[in-house]
Amino acid sequence: MNRRAPVFIITGGQGQCKTTFLHLVLGLIVGLNVRVRGVLAPGHTRDGRRSGFTLVDLATGRHEELCSIDPDPRCEAHGRFYFRPEGLAFGRRALAPPDPRETDLMVIDEVGRFELQGAVWAEQLDQLLAHPHPPMVWTVRRRLLDTVVERWNVTNPVVVDVGTASVMATADAVMEAVWEWREAQTPLMAPAPSLPGDRIAGDSPLLANAAAGAPRSTPVILRRCYGPEG
Repeated sequence: MNRRAPVFIITGGQGQCKTTFLHLVLGLIVGLNVRVRGVLAPGHTRDGRRSGFTLVDLATGRHEELCSIDPDPRCEAHGRFYFRPEGLAFGRRALAPPDPRETDLMVIDEVGRFELQGAVWAEQLDQLLAHPHPPMVWTVRRRLLDTVVERWNVTNPVVVDVGTASVMATADAVMEAVWEWREAQTPLMAPAPSLPGDRIAGDSPLLANAAAGAPRSTPVILRRCYGPEG
């Protein structure tokens, strides 16, 4: 199996909508039978300041509160956030190393200073990168980008800066990597089963909402292998 599937890193400054950009990219590939695993972490604000995060399991659409700024003795404190044990367990299950025969794309939103300190998703990142893995998409704050790439020895990062990048072009590149991943494994696995309609199994309602506003005329490269012809 191909150990060099690319890692796409969506980067930008604090508050530059990295998660929103990722959400839109994933919305464009909903309906193309892409088997996505991992987590999306939309944030919450209170009085104009970040107050916490929720996790969405992209394989199931389920969600769980991850952390907040409200003190709780049951929680792990990292920076000014208190991470709920239920949220951490939920995320770690979602980020367990996938069966490469059943996963086309892994998503981690986000890789940051807590992971660099060995907390939150650090162990899951180590495990994912220790095995053959499908293409991955991470979000990383711009000032931490070089440190994250060095820490996890990412030899083939595709850096996507939200300040200049196109959502459509990014989705195009991700789909090309997914196709190459599937093609490389064709001798090793049976073809993925066709799914009814134009939605993936376990489609997240969050992503379905994004897809509803996405243009139907996606680029040829996206429709060539996964979408209907015409």
